[in-house]
Amino acid sequence: MREVKDFIKDKKIDLKRLEKFGFKLKDNSYYYDIFLLNNQFKMTVKINLDNSIFTEIIDVETSEPYVLHLLEMKRSGYSEKVYGAYSEVLEKIKKECFEDEIFKTDYTKEVVDYVKNKYGDELEFLWEKSPKTAVVRRKSSKKWYAVILTLSKRKINLDSDEAVEIINLHNSLEEIENLIDNKRYFPAYHMNKKHWCTICLDGTVELEKIYKLIDISYELAK
Repeated sequence: MREVKDFIKDKKIDLKRLEKFGFKLKDNSYYYDIFLLNNQFKMTVKINLDNSIFTEIIDVETSEPYVLHLLEMKRSGYSEKVYGAYSEVLEKIKKECFEDEIFKTDYTKEVVDYVKNKYGDELEFLWEKSPKTAVVRRKSSKKWYAVILTLSKRKINLDSDEAVEIINLHNSLEEIENLIDNKRYFPAYHMNKKHWCTICLDGTVELEKIYKLIDISYELAK
């Protein structure tokens, strides 16, 4: 079997949806079989719990592996048909069995769950050129009260090129001035620095404090 690289980047498995789709669990991996092009080929998809995905196509007549569909430079009319059927299956699996996981850290996931459970609000990804930037807005006013994104720590004047997930939150001018210490609370990245601040979602600020600041930002978004 051959691994499919970068096919499910920024996605995570939904195990219930995998099973509903028809995958079967065997030796801690999920397997799915389907026949292509009028039963001329058997395609097997293997998905591991670490999100790695492998595929194999067998020519039913010869019982030999078929690989021409993977050789982009050598694909012709027939192998192109095989590739089309193969790609269609993978796209359907990605659509029906995986969900977006743009943000990776447990802290960020906890924050996303908090705004969803308390206020019923979902992340909105508004910019195609910034796929790892999301806003959260209050339904009644349509105003943003949180912005979550991934950036280099150097962008908030920390001496590191390490990527970090951050949240921008709204607050009063006085409270922003009191909070900013450039260690735990930073001038807002790409937003009005008088009324917004940036917090790294990496454990430097405890979750309960972040939740309280989210509530304040939500109230200010009336």
